[in-house]
Amino acid sequence: NIFNLKSLISKPKVKIISAYDDRFVKIGKISESSIKKYCEHFNFDYQIYKIKKFKERPPAWFKIKVLIENLEKDNYDYIIWIDSDAFFCRYKNIIDYIDRDKNLSLVFHNVLSLKKNKETYLNNIIYAPNTGFMVFKNCDWSRNFLELIWNQKKFIHHPNWDNAAVYSILGYNSEIKKNVKNKFIKKFFDKIDKLPLIWNSIPNRDCFNPSNENLTLFEFDPVIIHLAGMRRKNRFKFIKS
Repeated sequence: NIFNLKSLISKPKVKIISAYDDRFVKIGKISESSIKKYCEHFNFDYQIYKIKKFKERPPAWFKIKVLIENLEKDNYDYIIWIDSDAFFCRYKNIIDYIDRDKNLSLVFHNVLSLKKNKETYLNNIIYAPNTGFMVFKNCDWSRNFLELIWNQKKFIHHPNWDNAAVYSILGYNSEIKKNVKNKFIKKFFDKIDKLPLIWNSIPNRDCFNPSNENLTLFEFDPVIIHLAGMRRKNRFKFIKS
């Protein structure tokens, strides 16, 4: 189909957004600098929000609000979110890695499940999405999906905030409720593209403690390093190293 071919060849309009509040200023500015360099390299637009007057929910929910607002303006083909504790490390064009037939692209990680194994010496591992880096195609599906996340009000004060809402929508029931089986929702997964791990590489949160054997989600030669769950002092130590 010549029209599909034209859409693949044409260069989409892309905007990357992020945000941080007063507690994350130091680490946020480092992330902001990497976003600016990355966007200038690929001629993407970007916007960094300073969270000042967002009182309705915990700050983690701000990204859902601004993603919805940006998609509603309909000025871009793709809106990309990156957390303020994540950094671009090298220049690879994200558009070359996404499946344009899908509506949401993000990384899935093998993480420790909250569901306990019957054998006490074994851990359950679950393959789950991380919302620290997300690529949304500008379409009705994306807007509806984000609205659905926003409307999961029972997770407003959940320890994992919007990520818990995403788990609930996708059917990761065992991660938010006790003794409940997972029931994955095909209509959502059919529109989700799983990115390579280089797009959300997470070091061990206790990487400076060699005796700690926590599961690592770090990928060799990443495009994005995401310091999720790491203590603030260790984040700066990691960056300097």
